[in-house]
Amino acid sequence: MGLDRRALAVLHKLEDTLAVLEVATGREVFRVPTGRFPHEMCLSPDRRRLFVSEYGLRGVESEGEGGRTIGVFGLPERARVGEVDLDGYRRPHGIAAHGSGRLFVTCEPQDALLVFRLEHAARIHAVAVGQRLPHIVAVSPDGATAVTANIGTGTLTAVDVESGRALRVVKVLERPEGMAFSPDGRLLYVVNRESDAVAVVETAGFEVVGRIETGRGPVRAAITPDGGRLGFPLFFGDAVQIADTASLRVVHTVPVGRQPAGTAISRDGEVLFVSCELDRRVYVVSVAEGRVLATIATGEGPDAMVPLDLAEVA
Repeated sequence: MGLDRRALAVLHKLEDTLAVLEVATGREVFRVPTGRFPHEMCLSPDRRRLFVSEYGLRGVESEGEGGRTIGVFGLPERARVGEVDLDGYRRPHGIAAHGSGRLFVTCEPQDALLVFRLEHAARIHAVAVGQRLPHIVAVSPDGATAVTANIGTGTLTAVDVESGRALRVVKVLERPEGMAFSPDGRLLYVVNRESDAVAVVETAGFEVVGRIETGRGPVRAAITPDGGRLGFPLFFGDAVQIADTASLRVVHTVPVGRQPAGTAISRDGEVLFVSCELDRRVYVVSVAEGRVLATIATGEGPDAMVPLDLAEVA
């Protein structure tokens, strides 16, 4: 697929909006307001709704209570269609939806992972992960295990989704953030911002079995559908890197704008999207060639993204 049939949902963290853009032209399809300081976003399994963690503060170091809601946005409606109240939990950040009908949300101050039913937004579990500041959550392909990256302790916590119990904790490197499961669920790739490395975790034993050396400040991760390539932006390097997961080596380093943070990969694995907060721009990168195909102008503070097909929002 070329760029002409692609669309991209982008969160603007610094202006409290969600926009959907046409990739080939940069045309804005629609833009709607969110809650204060939206940080992360995920797509429902039926690809009709976007769930947005409305963090309520600029960043993890900010003082204050923060937000208490997950915004629900309908793609067909081009509007906010509801919200999930966190019932006393605060600062929702990491968010993921799974085809099993579950929604997963990290709440940093309470060191908790919340699990909801997607259908009715009813909370199933509030899991104490036992580690400080669970920042990002990833869910195994089979939906059985959720993993939180705990930036306060440099650890991961594996949670059994059915029982809502924290099963295991593993020490990785300094400030783990973005994560991506291999398609078969056997490996979990974890970027570590302050260690300039990706830790490779074997999920059966939940232990670190490998490492990819990176540039400065990897913050998020996206993997191709075949599991062969892993992309991660370098927050302190103004670049994005693409690594080969077989050799555990970087194969492309692509210069982008200032402070790249968000990343997402297209469903066909051909295109990597990288948002640069200080440049108000998304870079569209060829995974195979390691080069910039296009750039898209955005609003203030582009961060989390979800790739879409243009037909889904046209």
